[in-house]
Amino acid sequence: MARKGLNTNCIVEAAAELIAERGFDQFSLQELADRLGVKKASLYNHIDSLSELTAHIGRLVFERMAEQLYSGAETNSPAEQLYHIAMGYRKFAKENAELYKTIVKMPASGSPDLIEKGQEIVHSLYPVLEACGLSEQEVIHFSRTMRGAMHGFITLEEAGFFGNAADVDESYFYMVKSLIQPLRDKDGERS
Repeated sequence: MARKGLNTNCIVEAAAELIAERGFDQFSLQELADRLGVKKASLYNHIDSLSELTAHIGRLVFERMAEQLYSGAETNSPAEQLYHIAMGYRKFAKENAELYKTIVKMPASGSPDLIEKGQEIVHSLYPVLEACGLSEQEVIHFSRTMRGAMHGFITLEEAGFFGNAADVDESYFYMVKSLIQPLRDKDGERS
C-alpha cells in the first residue's frame, strides 16, 4: 500500500530537487526513496520505471523553463521579445544548472511526449520570428542558430572557458544583440 501523501507529483518534485543538488548522473531511486522516507519499492506504486520518472522530470523542467523564458516577454517588438527570451534562457540555465544539463540530454531518451514538450518551447519562438519578417525556412534556421549560440555560450561558461578579460554578462549580451540586430534591420526597427 502506498504511503499517504505520496504521489507522482511529490516524487517528481523530490527527484528534480535531488538532480538539481547532485546532478542526474549521481541520482538514484534509492536516494530518492530515502529522501521521501519510503522504501524504494513504494516508488513503483506511482511510477513504472526510472525512464518514466525521467520523462516526468523532463516535462516539469521544460514547464519551468518555458515559464522563465516567456514570463514578462510580452512587448510590441519581436526583437525585444527575443532579447527577453535569450536572457531568460541563460538565467534558467545558470539557476538550474543540473536540471538544464539533464533536459539537454533528454531528446536522446526517445520519449515522444518529452521530445514534443521540448519542441513546444522551440515552436513558441516561431510566431515571434515570423513577426520579424522571416520565411518559414528562415525561422527554422534562425531558431537553430539562436539555440545553438545560447547553449554553446552557456556550456563554455559553465566549463570555465571565459576567464576574466571581459565581463561575461556583457559578452552574452553582445552575442544576443549580434544575433537579433539583423532581424531589427529586416523589420525596420532600430535600437
